[in-house]
Amino acid sequence: MTTKDFLMEIGCEELPPFALKSISYTLSQNIMKELKKSKLSFGSIYHYATPRRLAVLVKNLVSTQKSRTLERLGPNVQSAFSEDGTPTETCLGFARSCGVSINQLQTKMTEKGKFLYCYIKQSGQSAYALLPKLIQSAVKNLSISKTMRWDSMSGSFIRPVRWIVMLLDKKIVPITILGHTAKRKTFGHRFHHPKAIFVPQPHDYQDLLLNRGKVLADFDRRREKIRKLIEKTASSKGETAIDEKLLEEVTGMVEWPVAFLGCFKTEFLSLPSEILITVMQDCQRCFPIKNEKGALLPHFILISNIESKNPKYIVEGNERVINSRLSDASLFYKRDLKTPLKDQLLKLSGIVFQKRLGTLLEKTTRMSKLSIFIANKIKADEELTKKAASLAKCDLVSKTVCEFPRLQGIIGYYYTLCNKESETVAQAIRDHYLPRFSEDDLPKNLEGICVALADRLDTLVGIIGINSLYTGNKDPFALRRAALGILRILIEKKLPLDLLVLLKKTEENYIDLPNKNAVFQTFEFIIERLRSWYLEKNVHSEIVTAILAVRSTEPLDFDRRIKALQYFQALPEIRILTTVNKRLNNILKKKPIDITINKIDFSLFDSDIERDLTKELTARIRSIGNLYKQVQYKRVLDELAKLKDPIDRFFDRVVIMTDDKKKRNNRLAVLISLQRLFTTMADFSVLS
Repeated sequence: MTTKDFLMEIGCEELPPFALKSISYTLSQNIMKELKKSKLSFGSIYHYATPRRLAVLVKNLVSTQKSRTLERLGPNVQSAFSEDGTPTETCLGFARSCGVSINQLQTKMTEKGKFLYCYIKQSGQSAYALLPKLIQSAVKNLSISKTMRWDSMSGSFIRPVRWIVMLLDKKIVPITILGHTAKRKTFGHRFHHPKAIFVPQPHDYQDLLLNRGKVLADFDRRREKIRKLIEKTASSKGETAIDEKLLEEVTGMVEWPVAFLGCFKTEFLSLPSEILITVMQDCQRCFPIKNEKGALLPHFILISNIESKNPKYIVEGNERVINSRLSDASLFYKRDLKTPLKDQLLKLSGIVFQKRLGTLLEKTTRMSKLSIFIANKIKADEELTKKAASLAKCDLVSKTVCEFPRLQGIIGYYYTLCNKESETVAQAIRDHYLPRFSEDDLPKNLEGICVALADRLDTLVGIIGINSLYTGNKDPFALRRAALGILRILIEKKLPLDLLVLLKKTEENYIDLPNKNAVFQTFEFIIERLRSWYLEKNVHSEIVTAILAVRSTEPLDFDRRIKALQYFQALPEIRILTTVNKRLNNILKKKPIDITINKIDFSLFDSDIERDLTKELTARIRSIGNLYKQVQYKRVLDELAKLKDPIDRFFDRVVIMTDDKKKRNNRLAVLISLQRLFTTMADFSVLS
């Protein structure tokens, strides 16, 4: 079957850089789904993205669908024929609609009776005819949070669309979409090649844009080119640790990257390095340069979208902006230092945390109480923890943090040191915002851990306590991130703290929360995030479900059980545990309600098999109990697996459901004790 290449390009006004790659990828995936749905096979699919275009190239797309034979069900036989067997109009109409004679109709029995049916051969449609509808659907199903309308167009898109290219080999696909009729005309770089470029065939697209249009369309190639430009430019002065998030953003801002070296006034090197980096990266999207010891140098690299004949104007413009922003930052920083951080505490009463939960001063008071409680649990210094908690939010009223919000905590660290406070307190203030994202660092000292936990617990219980938990994608208080932060700290710092105890203590610091189930709802919210976290780490869902069934309230304990069961799952003994547990469950489904569960009467046993199993059970209960105290979960699983042989002998040779009620209940009591012993570790019944 012949194949052809297909190209689609949407030319736009400048697209949001952060959304660029994901939108182009989603568009390619949508097209791929539509092609598969339409039974149009293809070779490979590529997606391209620049600030002014989204494009998808499909290689070796079949030109026509394969012909198919379809079974078409008609009317029931009773309505199709009269009593004397003459075809009715219903029968004749069905035959006509199928394009066959009555003799070609067949009958089949269904659940609803006997019906007529026939086979129809359906010729495959051409890709050329199918593509317009297919592409309309792919674009319509793009998930874009914010769209806009332009001109008099009835539809909407993420940015105004200026041209559409759609080719199947040399032919233009007949489609009007997003206010434009498809052509073979694309456009190059806005400044280097603003004129139209005609694309003869899809495979010419990328090379034409690169060689004539001064556009590097492939996002990944463009990103790697920028990386090399940065490294090469930095090598003349020092080196740069490239911020990957910034690199991704800059890649989405340029079509033809060019690197330039700039500098700022050396006097600003006296400012905290985080301020310098924030100004360069956040304000101007520039990359800082450091020396071999990691200290900042008064240089930066900027990536331009143009090859200028006078590059000094580009460099000077960026230098002027950066020096100006650093001058402002220096002024704010020095002004803030005149007021000790502790004197800023009362100003927090002017900042609302949440209108129903009070101000940041009230939140700070609650955090301090909870931090001290946690400090006693994990043996942190109580006084240092109390001081760190009381000062943790004070830098939010500083001019520097107002100008650079992402520096909250970091500025507090520097101000605390300048106020001659303890390094421990300063570090705790800086670290209490950690982790800020899933793979971020954790607080380094115990005092910082106390404040970080208290901050997140207070937010979660408070927001859920006033019934303001958002669903879906909305999460204005970053509750999911707060929950994950709590879990990561407790698990990765190996803190055996009871989450329910912490939540109840948190609730005590609030006055009459309207949601009386706030503690348990918060617990369930965090546990659900725990499940998601393990699934994201590729832990099998069966293992997570098996351990969740135990309802452990210590995240660290949960993690240890997960790791033990993961280890055991790779061993043949796992089949022993699952098989034995299933046999137990199957028998106990039939147990009488009036059974005395806790009493096993040795005098009622008829055989050594019963006595041996009960002795093994008693010994295992004792040994496993000690292993639980030592948190030796792998050994617990080993001990449970050793019960297989006596349990198998018991099942194979003892009649459990005997007519003697006392003996029957006694044997069931043994099995219930076994089941309890197993389910104390995990619910093995969910493991396949």
